[in-house]
Amino acid sequence: MEMLRTRSAGVTAAATFAILGCVTALLVWGYIVLDLVNLPADEHGRHLYETQSGLFLVIGFLPPLAIAALLRTAIGLFHLRPWARIAAMAWAATALLVSLWLIAFRPFETFIIPERFVSQVESFRQLFAIAFLFMLLPVSVWWLFLFRLKSVRKQFETTRPRRAANPAECQTGSISTHKAVS
Repeated sequence: MEMLRTRSAGVTAAATFAILGCVTALLVWGYIVLDLVNLPADEHGRHLYETQSGLFLVIGFLPPLAIAALLRTAIGLFHLRPWARIAAMAWAATALLVSLWLIAFRPFETFIIPERFVSQVESFRQLFAIAFLFMLLPVSVWWLFLFRLKSVRKQFETTRPRRAANPAECQTGSISTHKAVS
């Protein structure tokens, strides 16, 4: 029988934020895929999913699989599973690396540029990059610090029940009455 473990408010907040992020990412992904499916056909009458089927399959299946993995990690955090803490740190490290890469290699998309210099598409890309950074950079740093704390690591430690030395002992550690009498 597993001992009841208490979950701190920080772990609960991190798991809740991960679930809310997954739902939001799934809605954004669905909107993008719906727009791609509803694009008009080209001059030959073929749609994008017919001409670029490989790319469409990657866009159609890779993001939901990643979202499902993060959702499973969030549920594991709620249940204080040790693998979920490690997976959360891996997700946080990946998000931090992507954020830092975006700042280093796409500086024009992460800082404000006057609209008269760029097109509407570039402005949208810039808005997406800034939103991505404002959301993921602080969360990734928070998760890396949170899940490395000693008190948080202790919450995720597994406690195994003590095996009874005598088969007559029950799970509570006491000897059953009919065995003690004989």
